[in-house]
Amino acid sequence: MPYDDLVVRDPPSPNAALVRQMLQHAALRRPDTLAQRRIAYVRAAEAFAAAPADLEAVPIGAASGTWVRRPAAGRPVLLYLHGGFYCLGSTRTHLHLAGLLADLAGAACLVLDYRRGPEDPYPAAVDDGLAALETIRAAAPDSPLVIAGDSAGAGLALSVAMRVRDSGCRAPDLLVLLSPWTDLTCSSRSHQELAAADPVLATDDLRAMAARYAGGADPRQPGLSPLFGDLARLPPVLVQAGGQEVLLEDAIMLVDGIRATGGRAVLHHWPHMFHAWQWYHPILPEGVRALRDAGAAIRAVTAGAGTVPDRTAECAASTPAPGTASSAPSGRHC
Repeated sequence: MPYDDLVVRDPPSPNAALVRQMLQHAALRRPDTLAQRRIAYVRAAEAFAAAPADLEAVPIGAASGTWVRRPAAGRPVLLYLHGGFYCLGSTRTHLHLAGLLADLAGAACLVLDYRRGPEDPYPAAVDDGLAALETIRAAAPDSPLVIAGDSAGAGLALSVAMRVRDSGCRAPDLLVLLSPWTDLTCSSRSHQELAAADPVLATDDLRAMAARYAGGADPRQPGLSPLFGDLARLPPVLVQAGGQEVLLEDAIMLVDGIRATGGRAVLHHWPHMFHAWQWYHPILPEGVRALRDAGAAIRAVTAGAGTVPDRTAECAASTPAPGTASSAPSGRHC
């Protein structure tokens, strides 16, 4: 990873206060049912962010996805996994975020509409993430690969990367995790210490959504809460987290845990920002800046990934050195 940890101490922009007020008002008027919340999420995205042009829908196993940018020679490919508690959100709510990140990274981009709880509980979303990697490799067998996501999508990205590692297949070159939700038990101290400061998330709501997604499974198991899993031998990881979100400790403990295994992890900490502020980039300068930093990291890591090995070979039994993208074993993504 070419970057050190970063703490962005700049004073918040005037628009940051306006977005915060908007979020606080929205929390007071949160719809009662899951169906209503899904509709409200889509309407919020459509209110300030036009979808990118030239979209292409594609079936992905039991799910579906949308190409924001088609693969091309020499261009990395970004798999984007949307946030929304594993129960809300879709490509429609996150095309503007994934599209800008792809533009800033110079990458092709596939946004996955993974199956959501409670209709399709865990591990459906993880299975869909693995199927999306297969779709990308079929379309771009020689391209570097990055998995990115926000909130629940960031946790899902980590769970998918762990499954790839455990299968012995070639790892992605980089994970970009925006305000990751990595502990579905919501047991870290920031849930108490930052509850009053967070205008987006409430711990009780997070736990209720986690139960819908888990479908009766133990939320501590690593597939649901990757923070409690084996953090060794993962690809390099860039984490961005706000200082005013109850998931801050999810990010800090994840970075510390990866480093404890000898892996590469970088934390960009924005003390004045709230959960998933990158989503508001059409009206929030801090969102653009954070995505610009992430895009620069993607460019740097994928440019240095070296020669991409033969993707048609069988999965090797060996594993790459901790955090080393270019030494990953040859073979397909599983």
